[in-house]
Amino acid sequence: DRDDGSSRKSKRTGKDGPMVVSASEGSGNEKDELVFEDPFGDEFEEEDIEQDENLHEDGEENFEDDKLPTIQEEGDEDSNVVGKMGSKLIEDSEIKAPKQVWRPGVDSLDKDEELDFDPSAYVMYHSLRTEWPCLSFDIIKDTLGDNRQRFPLTMFMITGSQADRADRNKISLLKLSDLHKTQAAIDSDNESEEDDEDLDDDPTIEHVNIPHQGGVNRIRSCPHHPGLVASMADNGLVHLFDLTFNLRSMMSPASISLQDTHAHHNNNTANKPIFTFNGHTTEGFAIDWSPVAGSLRLATGDCNGRIHIWNAADSSANWSVDKTAFSGHSGSVEDLQWSPNEQTVFVSASADCSVKIWDTRGKNGSQLTWQAHSEDVNVITWNKSVGYLLASGSDDGSFKVWDLRAVSSSKAASCLPLAYFTYHKGPITSIEWASHDESVISVSSADNQVTVWDLSVEADEDAARRDTAVEEDSAFPPQLLFIHQGQYNVKEIHFHPQIPGVIVSTAEDGFNVFKPAISVSS
Repeated sequence: DRDDGSSRKSKRTGKDGPMVVSASEGSGNEKDELVFEDPFGDEFEEEDIEQDENLHEDGEENFEDDKLPTIQEEGDEDSNVVGKMGSKLIEDSEIKAPKQVWRPGVDSLDKDEELDFDPSAYVMYHSLRTEWPCLSFDIIKDTLGDNRQRFPLTMFMITGSQADRADRNKISLLKLSDLHKTQAAIDSDNESEEDDEDLDDDPTIEHVNIPHQGGVNRIRSCPHHPGLVASMADNGLVHLFDLTFNLRSMMSPASISLQDTHAHHNNNTANKPIFTFNGHTTEGFAIDWSPVAGSLRLATGDCNGRIHIWNAADSSANWSVDKTAFSGHSGSVEDLQWSPNEQTVFVSASADCSVKIWDTRGKNGSQLTWQAHSEDVNVITWNKSVGYLLASGSDDGSFKVWDLRAVSSSKAASCLPLAYFTYHKGPITSIEWASHDESVISVSSADNQVTVWDLSVEADEDAARRDTAVEEDSAFPPQLLFIHQGQYNVKEIHFHPQIPGVIVSTAEDGFNVFKPAISVSS
């Protein structure tokens, strides 16, 4: 929730500012904590985290019982609400009511009821708590292969902090490994090759922290050069970091020689920005790398409605930023996305309720403009498999899908969406198409839900009339596959581009890494 008329920053971070979730909260001595939490009550021993020797901060991990309300799946496997909700569980030692699907925003909890976690709703679920909340993160493309299915999983991320002081902020390069299936998923998988003794193996974290002046509003890794990272700070500066050495040392430690390590540690510019742009007149939240092969281009947008395009001949030098900004929005540029196919085309979403399509070859204005929502357009995503599909999310809790073939300059102002959903009860904070299924999309909202949708599903009216339970499930559109809960103030979500079905979400109280027990190209 947020107060009416709050600033763009408070809208992103919460009206009371960032919440500290570290055990070192309020202490003068910082102690970096990365904590995996065990949602199933198992007891784990602490495990040391490997860390860059050049860092002065210690990293540690331990496991705690997860007390968050999360997900419960419905007993009827044919129901369209499988795996969606927490269940209502009456606390009575003698009389136990059957578990029921709990509908967020519709049902309330009585004093003698609580939400119960059902691990069978997930193939995999892990919770990670960081020292400071992370408003933004990105999943880094690795060299371990595409379409990975075999557990345990390994993945890499880059995160940016929102600390209580500007000089305490950092970006963190993370390696999460030994990510096993949940116990329930293993028990139900007759073809699993995992041994029983491996079921409770601890997930592990390796991390490298890079100092960052100011809170990180947005952070993105370049798809063609994963070690190249761009960050937007809350002081209006945009930084580029070359973390190639750090990433190589995590992905392939054997490829790093002792000489390389010494040279890196003795380099005074190591882990410092290789380029900083101060041309934005205020802070911003919009940033995106072009995914087109052979294109090393970056777009950044600020709260004054200005968009700048970055270009470079290579990843190490000769960066240039267009001094003449693209302008046309009367409100803050909230999000940017490059076309998945066109090297010069990108789309912007704005607090002025509009969406604009731009071409970098001309600065006389946008190519297309239409009023997408009745309130701020917070986020937008371009389907990488179907180049004419866009999806946008708004402050009013709705998200829409747009067919660019139906949008033309003559009727753009009055164009209608291909699909329109009003399920969420709070502002949409993040939206992204699935990497491995062109019809699947995930959405997060300030109502503390992460939802997964399959837009290829159509309502079966005849079946609905025959279904005696349809009244109970009427709050859920048939396209809604899964609802994940248990996080407070979810800010950003991403599908893993190389592991089908895996989703990562960040909120004020940490990260969740999970794979729903539903069929999403898995």
